[in-house]
Amino acid sequence: MEPCIQAVHITKKFPGVLALNDISIDFYPGEVHALLGENGAGKSTLIKILSGVYTATEGKVILNGREMHFQNPRQALDAGISVIHQELSIANDLTVAENIYLGAEPKQKNGLFVDKKKMIADAQAVLDFMKVNIKATDLARDLTAAQQQMAEIAKIIVKNSKVVIMDEPTSSLSEHEIAALFEQIRMLKEKNVAVIYISHRMKEIFEMCDRATVLRDGCFVSTCMIKDVTENQIVASMVGREMKDYYNRKPHTRGKETLRVENLSCGRHYQDISFSAYQGEILGISGLIGAGRTEVMETIFGERRADSGKIFVNGREVKFKSPKDAIAARIGMVTEDRRRTGLMLSAMVRHNVVLPSLTEHHKPMNFLDFQWEENVSREYVKKLEVKTPGIETEISHLSGGNQQKIILAKWLIANSDILILDEPTRGIDVNAKSEFYKLMNEFVARGGTIIMVSSELPEIIGISDRIIVMREGKLMGELDYRDATEENIISLASVRSDS
Repeated sequence: MEPCIQAVHITKKFPGVLALNDISIDFYPGEVHALLGENGAGKSTLIKILSGVYTATEGKVILNGREMHFQNPRQALDAGISVIHQELSIANDLTVAENIYLGAEPKQKNGLFVDKKKMIADAQAVLDFMKVNIKATDLARDLTAAQQQMAEIAKIIVKNSKVVIMDEPTSSLSEHEIAALFEQIRMLKEKNVAVIYISHRMKEIFEMCDRATVLRDGCFVSTCMIKDVTENQIVASMVGREMKDYYNRKPHTRGKETLRVENLSCGRHYQDISFSAYQGEILGISGLIGAGRTEVMETIFGERRADSGKIFVNGREVKFKSPKDAIAARIGMVTEDRRRTGLMLSAMVRHNVVLPSLTEHHKPMNFLDFQWEENVSREYVKKLEVKTPGIETEISHLSGGNQQKIILAKWLIANSDILILDEPTRGIDVNAKSEFYKLMNEFVARGGTIIMVSSELPEIIGISDRIIVMREGKLMGELDYRDATEENIISLASVRSDS
C-alpha cells in the first residue's frame, strides 16, 4: 500500500530554535497513526507544516505521490487535509448546517444565493449517517462539547477529506462521548481516510491507533506498530528514560477535617451534595462531564452561589461572596480552562505567579513590592523546576505543563491550605503529569488538602486517597482507593439518579 501523505526530511527553523530536525514519516490510508511526544517535542510544528500553516525550512510534503507547496491552510484543505484542533473552530451563532458547509455552501441554480433547503437536508443526511442525535437546524452554541466535536467531523465527511489530523480531540469529552468519537474514527478508517491522532492519553492510543511515531526535542525517535509495544516502552521513548513510579503515589496520613459541605444545592447544576475533605489527603471527584463536579467546586471557591446548604472551613461556617473571600480563607483553585480563567496569557511569569498574594505583600500606601515579587518568583520557578527563559518571559510562550506549574505556584505562594484542582493535567504530556503528581503529593505531605476533579479514570485512581462519584448533579457514592477500579467508578457514574 502506498502512503497517503508523507513528511520527507522535514526541518523547521525559527529564530534561535530548531523546532524539527530531519523528520520523515509515512501516513497510510485507512490507518490511525498516533503522533506522540512531550510538549515541545515538535508535534504541533509538524502538523502545521502538513496542513499549510507553516512552510518547512527544508524537506517536502508529498500527498498521494505529488509534492505539495501549501501557502496557507485553505490550500491544504482544498487538497483534502483537514484538522480538528483542540480548540474547536465552531461559529456559535450559526446553525450546525451553516457550520458544516461554512465556505462551501450549496448555491441555488442562479449561482448567487445559498440553497438553504438543500444545505439543511444534506447536513442532516450526514448527521444521520454518523448516527448522532443532532439536528442540522440546531444553533452551535446549544450543543455539548461532544456534539460540537461531531459537527467538526461532519465537516470532514462533507469535504471528503483524505487526511484528518486530530489534536487532543478527547480533552473535553467524557468516557461515553469518547466512545462515540471513536465510532466516528472507525467510520473514517472504513472510508480509507488517513487519521493522524495526537493525544497524551495512553489508554486511547492503545485502544484506537494502529501505529505510533514518537518525537523528542524536534527529532524522530521511532515508529512502531501499537500491537508490538507496551505503554511503558512508549512512555520511555517519549521522555528518554523509564518511568517507574508514574503517579508518585505516597502513603498519606489523614489529619483533621479542613472542609465540609452539607446539603449543597444549586438549581439544575447539583442537588444535596455533602462530603468532607481532610488534611493530608487527595480527594478525587469523578463522574461524566455535566455531572456538576465543576459547579460544586466553583461554589466552594466563591465563584458561584448555592441556593441552599452550608460550607465549613476548619469547622467554621463560611459564606463566600467571591473568590477573594475564598483566597483569604486559604483556598486556591486551579481552574479547568487554564488559558481562559487560570492565566493572564499576555503577562509575564512574574505577574502571574504573584497575583493572588498582592493584597498581602505591598509597601506603605499600597505600592507594589517589586523586590518581593522578583525574589518569590525566582524561588518558586526554581523550586517547581519550571522551564522558562526567565521570570520576565510572557507566560503564553511556556509549554502547557510549565504553565500548569505556574498556576500551582501562585497558590503555594498564597499559602493555600486547601487546593481545588479541576482537570489539572488536561493537555499536558506524561512527563509533566508525573512531575505535577509529585508536587501534589508534596503538598499533602506538608499537611495540605487537595480536591481533584478529573475525567481520566487511570489518573483519578492512581493519585486519589478517596474518590467521590457524581452523576447528573447528585453524589452517587464514595470509594476508598483500595476499592477503586474503572469498572466500579463507571458503574456509579452511570447509575441514573431516578433509579
